Amino acid sequence: MPEKAFKKLNTYILPQWKICFFSALLAGFAAHFYKLTNWLPNWDSIVFRYDSQNMLRLGRWFLPVVSSLSSFYDLPFLNGIIAIIFHALGSVVILKIFNVRKKITAGLTGAVIASFPAVTSVMMYNYVADGYSIAFFLSALAAFYMTKEKPKYLLAALLIALSSGIYQAYITVTIMLVLLYLINELVFGKADFKAIIKKALFMLVSGALGMVLYSAVLKILLNIFSVKLLDYQGMDSTASLSNINLPASLYVVRETFINCFFDMSEGVNVYVVLNIFAAIFTFACYLKYIITDKFYKKPVNLILLVIFGVFLIFGAGALAFINPGVDYHNLMLMGYAVFYLFFIFLYEKCTEKNEKQTLVKCWIILATSVIIILNQTVIANVSYHKAQMAYEKSYGVLIRIADRIEQIPEAENCEKLLVIGALDNSEDYSVNLTPDITGITDGYIIRKDDETVGQSVLCSALNDYCGKNYKFLSGEQKQNLIKTEKVKAMKKWPHKDCVAVIDDTVVIKLGTEGEN
Repeated sequence: MPEKAFKKLNTYILPQWKICFFSALLAGFAAHFYKLTNWLPNWDSIVFRYDSQNMLRLGRWFLPVVSSLSSFYDLPFLNGIIAIIFHALGSVVILKIFNVRKKITAGLTGAVIASFPAVTSVMMYNYVADGYSIAFFLSALAAFYMTKEKPKYLLAALLIALSSGIYQAYITVTIMLVLLYLINELVFGKADFKAIIKKALFMLVSGALGMVLYSAVLKILLNIFSVKLLDYQGMDSTASLSNINLPASLYVVRETFINCFFDMSEGVNVYVVLNIFAAIFTFACYLKYIITDKFYKKPVNLILLVIFGVFLIFGAGALAFINPGVDYHNLMLMGYAVFYLFFIFLYEKCTEKNEKQTLVKCWIILATSVIIILNQTVIANVSYHKAQMAYEKSYGVLIRIADRIEQIPEAENCEKLLVIGALDNSEDYSVNLTPDITGITDGYIIRKDDETVGQSVLCSALNDYCGKNYKFLSGEQKQNLIKTEKVKAMKKWPHKDCVAVIDDTVVIKLGTEGEN
């Protein structure tokens, strides 16, 4: 009977897993409820309000499969709930990897994952938030099967392939969790050099096999559907490994790490101060354990520990080594959340000889972690407030543009739309809240047409919000019209001569583009 089955299943679920899961739900709601209960689109949301997510040309061949579970609509509440749940489930998997025993550690882990700034960026691309959260879950599950007492490396490889087939950036979650596991095995698990090396090599082979499987499926599907990878984020050159540049990659890795945690370009702020404190405290604690365990008497273990420590920075920015030109924005940084786990998991080790030192250490970790989670919640809510302002400001401009079009009698029978240039203050795709939150701008969300991925935000917005049925011009047709004298003579928005009709095409000049 179902009742007995569920009752039996409940006996296998540890209390700390439940605490982690519900802590992630609570923190997820606190951080993202604003987004879940409001329509706060960005430029991509308008284009992909309903879309099959067939992103094969971006290498994301498994994305349409997982996105279909919640329909292909951008549904703020449903997609958002699914995203929070799968981040919560991924957090529980992480507890299992590291055999977390203490309930406070479990609660902090779930909360810090669900409120991490990368999740806020994922929520701003809500039409794929459900899919990306499943990618996070699969990547954590891959690390789990790699680190089991009896590892299942082939299953881990399959999970890596599926996760990468949703969004390639989540491979860094697996890499970071594996590195954290190996470091903790060296420092706290008393593992010897040979055992760790053997395990690390098998993990490396498993990860490589997963990426080979991902690439093989991608190549097969590209051939079946006779399509090519888009020149987006260097995808076309990434697949052929023809763009490797070690110095450039190292620069991207360094800058991404600093900007993620320690960016003080806008001055000192709470986020950076918390990160500096957590980093120093974590380093000091690990150093103390290393000295206490007399690692200097085991030089090979010490060298291996230093190597793994350095690899953390490289692992978090792994995609830069495949394509140094990658724009490593916040949406791709979920692997960086693992750095916080180094700090939080120290709570499990609060067993100093001096009871007072133990109490101080416990309270420092708990208090700092709670403040980090609260700060991430504030960052999320401020982000959504800015997204709302940008949307409402853009909606106002959209209505004005639609009114301008309707004032031209000849526009009534037009079927095509040509958008030239972009509105001033519409190019930024992230807002600097330290860290930058991708998917949000202080400007307009009506952006320049993106012919690479076949998007016209203005065309989609006019069709959805103003009852139009335009098809946007691109490619050679667009370039031919731009070079005509009538278009060159047009003024840019908001001048009264920024809208014109040429044959069956409405032309809107938001800025300058390709007129020379």
